[in-house]
Amino acid sequence: MNMTWDSEAEKALRRVPFFVRTKVRKKVEEEVAAAGRNRVTKTDLEESKRNHLKRLSEGVKGYSVEACFGSSGCQNAVVTSADLVSNLESLLEKADLLSFLRSQLGDHVKLHHQLRVTLADCPNACSQPQIKDIGIIGQAHISCETEECTACGECEAVCQESAILLDDGFLVSIEEDLCVECGVCARVCPSSAISTTANSYRVLVGGKLGRHPQLARDLTNGLDAEQVLNLVGVIVNFYKANVKSGERLGALINRVGWEEFRKAVL
Repeated sequence: MNMTWDSEAEKALRRVPFFVRTKVRKKVEEEVAAAGRNRVTKTDLEESKRNHLKRLSEGVKGYSVEACFGSSGCQNAVVTSADLVSNLESLLEKADLLSFLRSQLGDHVKLHHQLRVTLADCPNACSQPQIKDIGIIGQAHISCETEECTACGECEAVCQESAILLDDGFLVSIEEDLCVECGVCARVCPSSAISTTANSYRVLVGGKLGRHPQLARDLTNGLDAEQVLNLVGVIVNFYKANVKSGERLGALINRVGWEEFRKAVL
């Protein structure tokens, strides 16, 4: 069916952000065609917008938990987090954040009001913990046995941070200030010169996009899964006790101060 747009509809469409304009046009045309018509009006565009916002509102649950695909076999994963993800979901569901947000915002709770938690199984951080309210990143603790080094150079070749310190080809140490604890050097070491001694998590807080974007800040590291779960529970309680008008965690932290926040949750 050939679809046309009247002038008012075209004018309204031009006010839609360019990066979703094509998608919006296609969606509206599909809805108009399903109604048996071939001309799009401004009313059709407005009705489609209302329906879209309604669907978004129905999908709001007060929180979101995202995870990378490390648990499905990613070679970069340094932790196995499927159970932690499930436990985080349960913790946030029991916190009943949707009811809490509705007590502050009434029927105006939107997706961007949700408390967002994301977990990455390695420092590559594919699930973007740096821009979420709570970011959790897997980390590999590395140890060195320099006398076992065979001077193969594999560790230096794979390290993207230039953290491997060699002397005449032999391992001297790993620069802690540069190392992001990805564990790649340990995986390629053919001897026991570099090995992974433990895996844990670091936790970041306060990331957000929007009108005033900011990256999450490191809160603590070296936690096991149970400690992460407990810490998230403490942060959620602090959030519920102190947030105003649905503000994001990052805005709350900015308002109360970083040191005051750390004292309250650690």
